[in-house]
Amino acid sequence: MDASTADPQLTSSSEAPQFKSRPGALAWAFRKSRDRWKAKYMALKTELKRHTNRAADVTKSREQWRNRAEAAREELSARDAEIAALRARIAALEVEKKSRRSDHP
Repeated sequence: MDASTADPQLTSSSEAPQFKSRPGALAWAFRKSRDRWKAKYMALKTELKRHTNRAADVTKSREQWRNRAEAAREELSARDAEIAALRARIAALEVEKKSRRSDHP
């Protein structure tokens, strides 16, 4: 027999794969697979959001502590200057006191 005169239904049916799964079972499996990857990526999205928020919180907290430390450093400098001024004043008063004692016999 000639290949060109062969019955087209026989060749197409023999080449086409024969599925044995029920369409309902396939739909269930595809739905379950979809639900699993959706849940996986929703969990990843939630975790990413949690990490993003944590990073923002830590950044904000560090900035607050940095500002507090700078304010404390400025206050310390101001107090050190005040202490130095008071010590200089005390030294001047002591010098003045000694000069008064030496003036009075």
